[in-house]
Amino acid sequence: MTRYNCKTAKELSIISYLEQCGIQPQRIKGHNYWYLSPLREEKTASFKVNTKLNAWMDFGEGTGGNLIDLGIRMHYCSVEEFLERLNKGNTDFSFHQQTSRNVEPQSDNPVIITGVKALEHPALITYLKTRGVDSAIANTYCKEVDFTISGKPYFAIGFANRSGGYELRNNWFKGASSPKDITIIDGSHKAAIVLEGFIDFLSLLQLKGGQSQSDFIILNSVALAERAVPVLKNYQEVFLMLNHDKAGIAAAEKLQEADVNFTDSSGFYKGFNDINEYLAAQRQVSLQTQIRRRAPEERSRGIGR
Repeated sequence: MTRYNCKTAKELSIISYLEQCGIQPQRIKGHNYWYLSPLREEKTASFKVNTKLNAWMDFGEGTGGNLIDLGIRMHYCSVEEFLERLNKGNTDFSFHQQTSRNVEPQSDNPVIITGVKALEHPALITYLKTRGVDSAIANTYCKEVDFTISGKPYFAIGFANRSGGYELRNNWFKGASSPKDITIIDGSHKAAIVLEGFIDFLSLLQLKGGQSQSDFIILNSVALAERAVPVLKNYQEVFLMLNHDKAGIAAAEKLQEADVNFTDSSGFYKGFNDINEYLAAQRQVSLQTQIRRRAPEERSRGIGR
């Protein structure tokens, strides 16, 4: 029985591993196999595996690597735990490179930014309202971004990262343009708050009335946590407000392993996956309270009789 180590595991075919996991390519172009990302939700394939290099790249995140890098992300585990998966229940898998059937070669479909302007489209403002965020807060940090996919035009709320790429969100699309990177909101404070995504960042500002005495580091993906390490070590205090899920826990562990001293400040939204979920619940409670307060007055006026 073969026992895999880091060296031999990296030589296993990524294409075959994905196939064994039930993941099929959306299209093939030469050595490049394109998939809907197994690391996040998306509607347009932006996850590429190059069979010649046996390497993957997620253009929506700006991350990539070998099979081990992929395995630990897909299964939310350490390198040792992923190797153990290979050495236990998965050793009967065939990792020889296979060509998926019934897939026609197609052209690449990257997200191409075509325009950036002030956030004003009614559909995007409405989307923000559904997330509990006032447009006045979003306008300070976000833009309205026009982009194309396969030559078709779209628009979304754009949140810039430090490398010039954008996180893109609207009612039906969740993606990003390249390059993928973290975002730093620098207000020259001694403390920094770390958040996973920009909707949580806007939600936190909404809860704080648009004011804060901290800088912000928005990871834009927990996979980019390590990029924040050099920045975070410049702060006297670091407060983590990541999602209450395996990915958020893994990101916190990465920062801890990198000797970043931080305080887990996610307790105030305990019972919710993230800050935006908490914000939505608070708004619902507030709405119900307003309705109850209005009811006696309405009855006194004879309304509803």
